Amino acid sequence: MKNFFLSLKTAVWLLTGLICVFFLGSYLMPAYRDVHGAMNDRLLFEWVGQVAVDHPWVTGWFFLALAALILLTINTLVCSIQAVRGKWSHEDFLLRISPQVVHMAFLVILLAHLLGAGWGYRISGMLPEGGFGRLPDGRVLQLKAIRIQGDPYGYIRNWSADVAVYDNDREIAAGVLGPNAPLFTGGAGIYLKSFELQPSPMALLLVTKDPGAVWALAGSILFMIGTVIILILKWKKA
Repeated sequence: MKNFFLSLKTAVWLLTGLICVFFLGSYLMPAYRDVHGAMNDRLLFEWVGQVAVDHPWVTGWFFLALAALILLTINTLVCSIQAVRGKWSHEDFLLRISPQVVHMAFLVILLAHLLGAGWGYRISGMLPEGGFGRLPDGRVLQLKAIRIQGDPYGYIRNWSADVAVYDNDREIAAGVLGPNAPLFTGGAGIYLKSFELQPSPMALLLVTKDPGAVWALAGSILFMIGTVIILILKWKKA
């Protein structure tokens, strides 16, 4: 079993299988929009538990991809551990460590997605002006006011919303939301999606929290560093 995960052919076949499964998913997703549409509106684990398990024949490609990613993760870990345990020399240190940095970046990015899918949240809804909404982490969001700016001809030129976040009746954050100006507080992002003035002023707000965002950034930086080192070393040896 160890030799299976140490083999480069294992990684190649797993990646090839992933590509094939993703091609299958690219066909099934638009063909069954009622099943896959919720993937964009919910967290991954929520979609799996509430939708995917009830439609196994339609979402089977996703579970195959998940299984392949798990095997690829084990393959990456085993190969990296084996490489680190080998003998090292000063001459080839960078050439040997840079692929392990890329491997680590891959694992960190997978961890980021796991954290976001399992321990984040994504909620949206209409909130009336002056109204309150409770967030999954126990904090409270208030929509204080909706501001509309018009031009001399009566057309809307800009719009924004004043919001505040409370924790145990204490205001911990406040700001002005715009179409492309969210408010970030406590690891969550608050977005203003749209608004309505009739029958009463209200706004559609989206609140997302992704605990894996920092890990995803760290993984991207590691991936860039490892890739650049490999390219430089290969270029020098050419």
